[in-house]
Order: sequence, then C-alpha cells, then structure tokens
Amino acid sequence: MPLEVPQFNSNNMQLASAYDKIAKLEQKKITKFDEKAQKLDNELQLVQDLKTRFGKIKETLQPFRSPSEFKDLKGFSSHEDIAMISSIDKSIAEVGSYELEVLNLANTNSIMTYGMPDRDKSEVGVGYVSFKTATGEEKEVYIGSDNNTLDGVASAINDAKLGVRAFVVNDGTDADEPWRLVVTGEGTGWKNDIEWPEFYLLDGDLEFDRERTREAKSAIIRFNGMPLMADENTIKDLLPGINIDLKSAKEGQSIKLDVKPDFEKIEEKAKGFVDSVNEVFSFIQQQNQLGADSHKDPNKSLGGDVGLQAIESRMRSIIQLSQNELPGTTIQGLRNVGIVFNRNGTLDYDPKKFQKELETNFEAVSTLFAGTSPLTGFANKMITLVDGMTRRGDGMMSIKENALNDRKDRITTDKERATQRAEKRLAKVSQQFSRAEAAIQQMQQASAGLPPAGGMG
Repeated sequence: MPLEVPQFNSNNMQLASAYDKIAKLEQKKITKFDEKAQKLDNELQLVQDLKTRFGKIKETLQPFRSPSEFKDLKGFSSHEDIAMISSIDKSIAEVGSYELEVLNLANTNSIMTYGMPDRDKSEVGVGYVSFKTATGEEKEVYIGSDNNTLDGVASAINDAKLGVRAFVVNDGTDADEPWRLVVTGEGTGWKNDIEWPEFYLLDGDLEFDRERTREAKSAIIRFNGMPLMADENTIKDLLPGINIDLKSAKEGQSIKLDVKPDFEKIEEKAKGFVDSVNEVFSFIQQQNQLGADSHKDPNKSLGGDVGLQAIESRMRSIIQLSQNELPGTTIQGLRNVGIVFNRNGTLDYDPKKFQKELETNFEAVSTLFAGTSPLTGFANKMITLVDGMTRRGDGMMSIKENALNDRKDRITTDKERATQRAEKRLAKVSQQFSRAEAAIQQMQQASAGLPPAGGMG
C-alpha cells in the first residue's frame, strides 16, 4: 500500500519546503517497512533454497534405503541377434548365468487372397465373411455396396475386432492383379490358431489362396538343456523378474545369458548423493563466510544462524560415524568406499575405489548404506535427518519458513496502519499550513494598507 501524499501547493517557499521535509520523513518511515519485508523475502528464499537442496539429498539416497533398492542389475547376451534380456525387475530378480537355444519363434497365423487389379475400385461382391474365433465362436462381417473393395473389406474386418487384423498388400508377383487381402491373427502361439474365414459374396470372386497360408506356432526353446514352449517371443515367466526377448531361431546355437550387478549404475547414483550433500555444505559455508559488509548482502541473510550450524554438525556426524552392521568386513564406514571430507569441508568422492569395493565387497557396501532394518544404515539415518529438516508442519526448516511468512504478514499489516496514520498526519499538516499561509497573506495585505511611518504632519 503506497503512501498517498496530500497535495500542498503554496507560493510560500518556507511553508512548501517545510511540508516537503515532513512528507519525506513520513515516506522514509514507510520505506523502512519495505526494507524489512525485502530482507524477510531474501531470508525466505534462502530457506526455500536450502529445503530444495535437502530434498535432493533424500531423492538421491532413496535407491540406497534397502538392500533390494541398492541393488541394480543388468543383462548380457552372447548373441543379442538371437535372444536378449529386455528388462529386469531388480526387486525379485537374482544374479545368475543361463544357457538358451532358440529352436523356433512364435508367430501368428496368416492367409492371403488371390490377386485383384486394384485395392479401392474393383468390387468384390456383396454378402458377408464368416469367422470362427480361437474360442470356437462364430462371427460374421457384412460387406455392402459401400465397402465392397479390398480396402473396404479390410476396414470392415478390423472394425469388427475379432482378434484378427486385415490389410491390403501388393505382393509384386502379378502385374495385372497385384493387390491381395491378408488376414492374420493378433496373438502368437498355437493356442491362438484360428480357422480361416469363408467368403459368401454375390457377384464377386474374392477367394483365399489356400496354398499361401501360415499356421500359428509357439516358440520352442531349450533352457539349460530342457525343452520349453512359449506362446510369445517375449518370455516373462521363465525367470522371476526377467523378460527374455527372442529375436531369431537358430537350432544348435547355444546362447549364454547373464544377469550381473550393474556396478556403473550404482556408482553413478553414489556420485549423485555426494554432489547433493556438497550442495548443502557449500550453501551453509557461503552463509557463514561473514565480513564487515555481510549484513548488507541479501545472499547471506542466514549468516550466523545457529540452526544452520546445528544442521551441518549433525550431517557431518552421520557421515563420519555411520558404521557397517555386517561383522567381519573391512568396509566400516564411508571412508572405506572412497567418500571422505576434504580440507574445504566438503566431500571428495573416488569413483574407482567405490566401484572396486562394490565388485569385491558388494554385500558389505550394501549393508553400510541400507543397513539390516528399515531404520539402520547410512541412507536411512541421513533421510531421517532430512525429514526432520523439511517435513511439512514440524520440520525445522518448515517451522522457520512459516515463522518468516508470519513476520512478513505482520509487517504488511503494520505498514498499512502506519501508511494510514501518515496520510492523516500529512492531511492535517496540509490544512494547518494552508491556514498559516492564509493568515500570513492577510497580515501582508493589512500591512500593505498602513501609511508609511511619519507620513502625517
């Protein structure tokens, strides 16, 4: 709410100057409220920035909260052109090596008609196409005079949603009648085999070429030497949490499939955690680098805050004192996996050392971070601290944020009241100065009407 200064127009330079000084003094009082509000805004922005940085620590540590989350797996195939591991659910999948041989791929059944001169002009007749689905149900698709071309028949079959798809192709075998209708099942495997449809069309000669058919087949593989059959070329139930995509069949070719820990991915996540922690440490250090003019720097509004010092101390304690709960291991703390404090007060991270320990002491590194229960391990301890800082309502940073917002609201209210009082005072002063100016003018006029001294003899 800006201060509205009542106008005082005067020819008296002394009164005009006095009023201007009073108005500037009142404006200065109001400006101090704005300065206080701006300082609170700066402090509030820094608190929100710190909360965001804390939130990033929690986000980067989520994958380390439990042994199942800490683990990352990746698949390898000796012949990806024949079979490969397409996806892994790390929560249930296990590390292992397997042998696979692909004898046959799963496919749909298909049938093709004899050729026609074109796809969208030559009429195929009027009537219906009779289907028998994989469940034995009889279905009919009607063909009228408005859709009795190859394209029209294909659209009618597709719109009926019978578990088959129809499309028109140019097979290139006959220059005069190259266009053919192809009908194929939507599901692979022998269980999805369907009987071929029959055409019952008047005044048409559309027929299936029974020699150009393909029966639905299931995939046949040997897994660790045992023959198995699958309805699809993506095998989902063979190994828990692992999907295997079959690409081609090659009898006699043994394929090796491996599921191994993805050390590179885990190492990358660890780097993300270290970076997020260093962002918080750097923020706190910047706030505490105080000098003679630090109180004027809006980017250091939290400088010397006791709460920040307590947060930093608690974080350092968790990082330095977290211990491995797995007995008989050389991995006792973060320092043993390449995460240590440097002279600047932030963390150094050695990715090679971290990955080496993963490869040689995976269980120990996992236990260091994830612990042996939901409330143990470094990751859970640090996340508990972060929650205590950022939790809505009773989190330390949330309480500070709410307090700053409350103070800002009070300043806004105080400013409005002070502005109203200042405007009333200025209005009163303006009236008083106007009366004073009028009195001065009367005195000047009266004085101008008097005869000069000694004028009468």
